[in-house]
Amino acid sequence: MSGSTKFLMFAIALVIAVIGYLAVDHLGLMRASQTATPAKAPATAPATTAAQPAPAAATTDATVKKAYEECIGSAFPTRADADKRATACSTALQSRQLKPDEIALARLTRGIARTALGDKVLAGEDYVDAVQRYDSLINPANPDALALYRRAAALNASGQTDKALADYNAAIKADPKASLAFLGRGVLLAVRKRSYDRAIEDFDKVLVLEPDNVEALISRGDAFSQLGDSARAMVDLNRAVALAPNNALVLLARGQAESRRNNLGGALRDYREALKVDPRNASALSNIAAIDMLQGKFQEAIRGLDQAIAIEKDNPLAYYNRGYAHFALKQYPQAIADYSAAIRIDANFGLAYNNRGLTRAIVGTELVEALADTDEALKLLPINLEVRDTRGFVYLKLGDPALALNEYNAALNIDPNRAVSLYGRGLAKIRMGDTAGGKNDQDAALTINPEVVEDFSIYGVK
Repeated sequence: MSGSTKFLMFAIALVIAVIGYLAVDHLGLMRASQTATPAKAPATAPATTAAQPAPAAATTDATVKKAYEECIGSAFPTRADADKRATACSTALQSRQLKPDEIALARLTRGIARTALGDKVLAGEDYVDAVQRYDSLINPANPDALALYRRAAALNASGQTDKALADYNAAIKADPKASLAFLGRGVLLAVRKRSYDRAIEDFDKVLVLEPDNVEALISRGDAFSQLGDSARAMVDLNRAVALAPNNALVLLARGQAESRRNNLGGALRDYREALKVDPRNASALSNIAAIDMLQGKFQEAIRGLDQAIAIEKDNPLAYYNRGYAHFALKQYPQAIADYSAAIRIDANFGLAYNNRGLTRAIVGTELVEALADTDEALKLLPINLEVRDTRGFVYLKLGDPALALNEYNAALNIDPNRAVSLYGRGLAKIRMGDTAGGKNDQDAALTINPEVVEDFSIYGVK
């Protein structure tokens, strides 16, 4: 009934893990141009007793400068150095010696570090503060492209997509060669808007300005892959790997493209190479587990996802996929617990609501809760056919074939040859007294998929 959900999440998981990370990681390329300039030394002070504390003050200034430089770094925070970087940012900020633009950048950087650490609440506070500070720093009459870009990054990180897009546009208008603004806008268009063609135009511009920009190659390669253009995707991603062979992010991106073109061997190769580079890479572990599930190795998948969750306790995708593995093994209480964990982390995880509802309906003791789950799933995924099928199944379990019929009809209006929906509608018709019509639907379903009857019998509906 819900078999394709696993495949859908396998496709989604790495896109989030890779491109979502890129959305902030590419900020690191700005570091060479934004290192703090030391304050000018004061004029020589009179040789008085009052001037004696000067050496201590100089030491403090050096300490703050060092903390600030460690905060902003030469690349943006990753999980590996997020804790150290967040601490350095806090030290610099607490000194109250930073200039306004330095405070804004330190807050933005600390927000990204805290995001990597899983502290979304404090990260959100940093993003809000960074946006407010850039609001004060940016002159509307003569805006600075770099400041606009940084504010866009803070807005995007805090979920204010449209405002972020406007700032990227303004940064590009202010500086038509602002490669990072093109990259940031392209990532936003791909990740937030799923506008891959427009995103590719931006990545093209970045690569004209910087032909060896690895992140633009990753992003364009992923966009081509999303559009089904495997040939051009692999050209970009192979070049990215050649330029950065020891970059786990690059290997993960190519692994995802390999999986989309059904080269699971190539995908496994890249995920395993990513693990060699970064043994604690939860995304690589999760995607290896997804391939294990595709191959029916559910126990192995669970072990891999256990590792991923131990590393990233706030990763809803890992809980979701482990829930599916438990579901496939008919370990329904464990599946419900994992889907619930995914929902606690991401309250908008529609597929987790759908699968939890399905699992509850199969168990048969929480049918009201199951229907509530599918209500929420339908709000979040109004055109998802899996949700319609699940709702039809729940209504059959509740003994309401008329409402089940409505759900299956809704799915079949979109896909008239959907075997699960046809068979479910046949059951609903038979229960409503239309035996001939029901048998016709069931026969049609069996012609499309002879195994469809097994799905319903396994789940307790015949």
